[in-house]
Order: sequence, then C-alpha cells, then structure tokens
Amino acid sequence: MKFLPSVHLPCHPWMAMVILPLLLLLVPLAAAQWSSCSKSDDYKSNSTYVANLSLLSSTLPKKAASSTTLFATSIMGNFPDIVYALTLCRGDSNASACESRVTTAFQDLLRLCPYKKNAAVYYDPCMLKFSNKNFLATTTVNDPLFIVNTKNFTTNADITQRLLFTLINSMAQLAANSLRRFTTSRLDVGSSPTLYCLMQCMPDLIPHDCESCFQDILNSTLEYLGGKQGGRVLGTRCYMRYEMYPFFQGDPKLRIINLAPHVPTINNTTTPATVYPQSQPPDAAPPPEGKVTVQEHNGM
Repeated sequence: MKFLPSVHLPCHPWMAMVILPLLLLLVPLAAAQWSSCSKSDDYKSNSTYVANLSLLSSTLPKKAASSTTLFATSIMGNFPDIVYALTLCRGDSNASACESRVTTAFQDLLRLCPYKKNAAVYYDPCMLKFSNKNFLATTTVNDPLFIVNTKNFTTNADITQRLLFTLINSMAQLAANSLRRFTTSRLDVGSSPTLYCLMQCMPDLIPHDCESCFQDILNSTLEYLGGKQGGRVLGTRCYMRYEMYPFFQGDPKLRIINLAPHVPTINNTTTPATVYPQSQPPDAAPPPEGKVTVQEHNGM
C-alpha cells in the first residue's frame, strides 16, 4: 500500500481544497468539522432537485430526533432528481440537540457545496450525507476521511500499535451489539498513555456488518494513525475517534485494563488515502479519573 503525505489545510475553506479519492473535495469548516463535495453532478438553482433537498431539510431532522437511535434515512423524488439522504447523531446526544444540529448541517452543506448533488458533512456530534446515487443500498461503502493529531506518542512503535489495536478490538463487539451501535471506553494500562475512544456505526446495520465496518477502521487506524496521540476515521457507515483526554458525554462504558500481547498480522486491503491534521486541544491539567459504569475488559 502506498502512503500519501499528510496535507496541511488552512483554517478557511476558500484558501485550499484537496481532491480526495472518488473526486471528493474536503474542506475544514472549523475545529472538528469537515465537509466533502462532489466535483461533478451539479444541479440548477430552480431545479426539482433543489425542491427535493428543501423537503428533506424540513423532514429529516425531525425524523432523526424522533428515532430512539437518533438516526434516519430518506428518499425524496423520482429519477433523475431523486435524492438519497442519511443522518446520524452521536450516541451520547439528545433528541432536541440532534434536530438542531441536523438542521444546521443542511444549511451548511447548501452553502459549502452549492449546486452539488453529492455532499457530506461531519461534526463532532453528528453527520449528514445526501446524494443522487443510492449509497443507502450497500453496507460496505464507507469512504473514510482520516484526521490525525499532529503530536506523536513518546512510547515505542510496538506499544503504540498494541494500544490502538487493543482499544478498537475491545470495543467493536460491544458497540455492534448495542441499540445505538455505539460505545465509549477508557484504556489505562500501567505507565502507558491513557486513551479515550468512541465508536459508532449506523443503527440500520446488523451486528455482523457493523463489526466488519469496525474491522476496516481497525486496519485503517493501524495503517494511517499509528503513532499519533489522537485521530478520527470518519465514514458513511461507521466512525471512530480516540484522544488522550475525555471528549464524550458521560462516563466511559468500558474500561480496558490490559494490553493485547501482540498485534496479529492484518491483511490490509485499504486504498491509499490522504491524512489531514486536526486542530490541537488547549493545554490543560490532566483530566479527572473517569468513573467506569459498565465493565472492565482485558486486552485480547
């Protein structure tokens, strides 16, 4: 597999655009927010496609907020102006915040990806994607974006890989079998860095497909994020974030207390990707000890 170099993106979206695989453009909106817009497949300002998007923007936020999983899909219109849409709010969000954030996501996408039929936006608390292609029909297309902390771990490479493998491998089954396909964790093992992690996949995936999506995230993390103090893999079907500080709501659902003895050989089939730096959190005192509410887990 060929590595592509990290690309520095300025803070303002009009200053730089980077071509992604599948001809998507990635633009950082602000800290922890990214949008992607198709390079082709434009629509006209007075088209039926616009009318269908308008209908979606008024119905999809409410549909997501009324769901127990804060997740919704929708199809609006007919060919050639049909629109497929998907949105998900993070598993530690609430209904009112979810509706507001998805409404804002539509507004942002129409502003940042004007006249583009394929667009997606990722925030910390939610994501939204719409397209004229039926991406809802498959469970395998994830098209992830890789966002990394620019600071490296000071531990050696072997320990770092074991930390990341243990973290994601320990969480995958728990998240895949939960109602919201969501879980959080804290890993603290001896003198190794303490890590916090969040993983979620789309609630319409069956547990097996969710675990398969997380397996792809595990492979990609070891390939592209190894050695970094924090990072995210943001995908249409599942995503993951880990940091050295708490960033999710509530106590971690899982505490991991032992490292896996080794990282098994992984047949990595991930495609080459571009890795983008994320903004750094402000320096602060070490976070308080997190209260563990569900279970402890030995690394496997």
